Amino acid sequence: MNKATISRCAIGAVALGAFAAVGVLALPTGSADWTPVTYGLTAEPEQIVPDVVTEAQPARVVSTTIDEDGRPVVTVKKATDKASAVKLVKDAQETENAVGVEIDAPVYALGIPTGTDPYRAQQWDFTKIRTADAWQRSTGSGVTVAVIDTGVDATHPDLGANVLRGYDAIANTAGTSTDGNGHGTHVAGTIAAVTGNGVGVSGIAPDVRILPVKVLGANGSGSMADTAEGIVWAADNGAQVINMSLGATTKVSAVSTAITYARSKGVTVVAAAGNSRQQGSPVSYPGADEGVIAVAATDSADKVASYSNAGAYVDVAAPGSGIISTYPTALGNQYVSMNGTSMASPHVAAVAALLKGYRSSLTPDQIETALEKSATDLGTAGFDNDFGNGRIDAAAALATITAPTTAPTTAPTTAPTTAPTTTAPTTAPTTSAPTSAPTKAPTTAPTTAPTKAPTTAPTTAPTKAPTTAPSPSPTVVKVKPVITANVTGREVVYGTTTTTTFTVKANGKAWPAKPVQICVTEGAAAEQCTNANTTSAGTVQVKRTAKASYQLVLKAVATTTSEATTSAPVTYKVRAAVTVVRTAKAKLAVTLTGAVGQPTEIQQKVGGTWTTVGKYTASATPVKVTVTGLVAGQTYRVVVPAGATVLGATSAPIVA
Repeated sequence: MNKATISRCAIGAVALGAFAAVGVLALPTGSADWTPVTYGLTAEPEQIVPDVVTEAQPARVVSTTIDEDGRPVVTVKKATDKASAVKLVKDAQETENAVGVEIDAPVYALGIPTGTDPYRAQQWDFTKIRTADAWQRSTGSGVTVAVIDTGVDATHPDLGANVLRGYDAIANTAGTSTDGNGHGTHVAGTIAAVTGNGVGVSGIAPDVRILPVKVLGANGSGSMADTAEGIVWAADNGAQVINMSLGATTKVSAVSTAITYARSKGVTVVAAAGNSRQQGSPVSYPGADEGVIAVAATDSADKVASYSNAGAYVDVAAPGSGIISTYPTALGNQYVSMNGTSMASPHVAAVAALLKGYRSSLTPDQIETALEKSATDLGTAGFDNDFGNGRIDAAAALATITAPTTAPTTAPTTAPTTAPTTTAPTTAPTTSAPTSAPTKAPTTAPTTAPTKAPTTAPTTAPTKAPTTAPSPSPTVVKVKPVITANVTGREVVYGTTTTTTFTVKANGKAWPAKPVQICVTEGAAAEQCTNANTTSAGTVQVKRTAKASYQLVLKAVATTTSEATTSAPVTYKVRAAVTVVRTAKAKLAVTLTGAVGQPTEIQQKVGGTWTTVGKYTASATPVKVTVTGLVAGQTYRVVVPAGATVLGATSAPIVA
């Protein structure tokens, strides 16, 4: 299978003709009581396909179908020209049992190395989230956590004993995991480094087993289609918690469907919130997907990290700066310090595993509630976009859970130690390890259960029963509508009329003539909403002339019989367009379609370097300008730099 990988900066793929199948996956039988996310089935193929499709910028068409056993099947095909891409989309829409068609998106690891120093030994995060106290109730025994990442070094001396055989979604092979990047190994060590062995670092959930799933390459990036594949594989192969320390700025609904499927099997899904605070905190997926616990990062002073995304989708925060953990031996250091929401996310996944190990019947929603209710409130009182519901506290989260009826499995007889006191590895930190780990594992069940049941009934009874039973209050069961869109987002040329069709259903049926709000956020402006009603078919069509990049959502208004709900955002990015034509010797005609006032540069190629030789500002759009005074025979181009709300454009080179 020729499955294209995705680099940290761009998709890397070799074109094989107009289009070539690059991945089809069918996985073990799924649960029958889940509902897939539907998307892109009724859209015009041209609305889904990017404006530019070439060998250098291929389109990877992702389709999702449901097989007869209820499993999501993800198919990826690549096109190297627009006509082929349109045909692939149309064919996918017409495929039997199709639930979604869309364009793939790149996804990236969200960790930031702090440098080359591998000797940082102090795990300040353990004290901050009260890991030692949490171990008195649970060490995560019997729980499997999938690390969907760059792979995991299964031979690492401080991690290998806790690593299961995994899956490579890029190569579609199962077996012993490797990690050519280090990101996944670092994440896995935070969760379940071997603890109490007198070596290296400790893991937050030391008795957890790690299920490695590789979806990112050695360069730390990959595709959302592979991510969807990895989620389904993990759910079907014993994962009870999934950690995804990765992110993409484009929502891919195949991933949303995979997450819904995993949750239907009782899997708690945790993901990083993103590291782009300095770029305005663009929404990061899968962190912002429904049902995912999105994690922001904090530092040792309980301040939000300077890189950590802010947003309404952030659920909780966790330590993410200066986190020491395991690293592949083959890459030169067994331990390194890293920063990122990638490092924060496994803290939450590990505590989720402690909760699951303490009480195996907990559902994903119950685990999320325990984490949020027990979190330490930071920043603005109550929920805020920086910390969500607060920074997690492992011991407090466990305290919210009723003790199991039988004693939880105790920790290994060799308890976690506070420092590598004897034979530390040659690359181990030279300073002492954290002093917060317990020196002795719990040997008995929690002592909070009652010691003796009552032996007699109450000595008195009511002398007379009430003459009438109280009248029960009627309970109104409210339906929660489900809103889908025909497109997840597009990049369009300035002035294009976009059409977005939302479909609203309740209990699987169209939701006609119901009140909704169409809400638009353009650039950095505040959200603007207008009232509307669904059609008799339960749809709402929104047409808009694209003059700035914007995000569109549809909100179903709460009524006496229904709950309020909001669609996933549809994001339109608006780009300027520029063409250049030689009309005479040393004379060019430039046509610019873009925002009024957007600057335009005339550049000449001199000695292999592009140099700006002239500038002008568009006074209208579209605007046509004749450029003269050029040097005949020289190569020129026109560049429109990106503005705040309109992406830039560069013309093809032309000889004057």
